[in-house]
Amino acid sequence: MIPKDKTYELISKQIAALCEGENDPIAKMANVAALLHETFHFWWTGFYRVVDDELLLGPFQGPVACMHIGYGKGVCGTAWQQKCTQVVPDVEAFPGHIACSSQSKSEIVVPILEEGRVVAVLDIDSAELNTFDATDKHWLEQIVALMSPRWNAYPEIYMAGGCFWGTEHYLKQLDGVVFTEVGYANGNTENPSYQEVYTDTTGYAETVHLRYDPSRIGLHFLTEMYFKAIDPTSLNKQGHDEGTRYRTGIYFTDEHDVATIREVFDAVAAQLDAPLQVELLPLSTFHAGEEYHQAYLDKNPNGYCHLPLELFAAAKAAKDPSRG
Repeated sequence: MIPKDKTYELISKQIAALCEGENDPIAKMANVAALLHETFHFWWTGFYRVVDDELLLGPFQGPVACMHIGYGKGVCGTAWQQKCTQVVPDVEAFPGHIACSSQSKSEIVVPILEEGRVVAVLDIDSAELNTFDATDKHWLEQIVALMSPRWNAYPEIYMAGGCFWGTEHYLKQLDGVVFTEVGYANGNTENPSYQEVYTDTTGYAETVHLRYDPSRIGLHFLTEMYFKAIDPTSLNKQGHDEGTRYRTGIYFTDEHDVATIREVFDAVAAQLDAPLQVELLPLSTFHAGEEYHQAYLDKNPNGYCHLPLELFAAAKAAKDPSRG
């Protein structure tokens, strides 16, 4: 059985993909409610939207629910009033609990904020006591952050570092990396499969697409950490993996990123006796890898990886000194 935190991590990727490029909040709420409900089999999963001076029922999965909730009333109204997540082990013990149904036993409500103002809440109920804990709180807060319009404002970069199983697992440990997805970059065929890329005839490199929160990690530090996970003078080979699909490179979508990345490239090159074999190119094409490749080492902790375990621990402990 996959641990709860790993399940949340996996569906967070799906939610990020669902929300990316979608501007309609109702559409996002509908899919997020459906995915959470289907994955965890909660008793009730849904949203209330702030409309005028009350919470109005939004998209949900589960039985009929209260349609209107006042400010500061019940668990949802309290989350709105206090602007913080409410974790309730026993709803009957919560002061002012609104009993929409006697079947609800425990509850968690996460406010969705935009520019400091609550615009909606995510409400999840369980038919069992003590269902929700700090793990649920952490991941559900991450999920509602993905739904914010500012999610699309998180900068992105594409990094190829050999086998993408290990490269993704390494990069996702870094504080401030908020999304990772493995796939195939800068090739010359349509809709490549892993089997096709493996032949080294498509031009694609195994690559990690990531988004990062610049308030927590800068591109300069991110690029420095990338270099710690590769052999920068090895051409088309990382660890035991050989072939053009395993070449190293950073592929950008914003020309303004080039100067920052180039600073790190030059600093690394100055310390080496051999020339860099790392591409720095605009992203021309990217295709997400098959689902079984996504978060591979989370699903398969003993799976193959060309990177040492110590490197993952170092990445997890690393902090960008420029971000305080």
